Amino acid sequence: MASLDAVIEAYGAAWAEKDPLKRMKHLEIAWAEDGRYVDPNGDVSGREGLAGYMDAFHAQAKGSQIVVTSAAVQHHEMVHFTWAMKAVGGIPLLKGHDFGTLDTDGRIKQLVGFFGDPEPIGGKKGLLSWLKR
Repeated sequence: MASLDAVIEAYGAAWAEKDPLKRMKHLEIAWAEDGRYVDPNGDVSGREGLAGYMDAFHAQAKGSQIVVTSAAVQHHEMVHFTWAMKAVGGIPLLKGHDFGTLDTDGRIKQLVGFFGDPEPIGGKKGLLSWLKR
């Protein structure tokens, strides 16, 4: 069983890797065989599904990269960390949060990605709009 740090490092390396065989090696460390990944743009299952999603990202966002920007925080089987999407030259484009669960081997079983930070209460929409949700 890999440490949580090794799992998150391998997950980040998988996003950075453009070679499909090398990417799969990272996912074998980080990702449960039947793991599920969900973000506002997609919902995929399995290592092959996630690898394909990463391929699509590289094809669409040429030269951009996803980098893990925090240590992972864990309690029980739950995990949370932050990431950023950067353009060529390291120019920040987007940041986000991933929340997930780990399987009994310590691999990521499910990961849900959120883009950006939540709007503060009392922000543009106001507190009353937030309370009506």
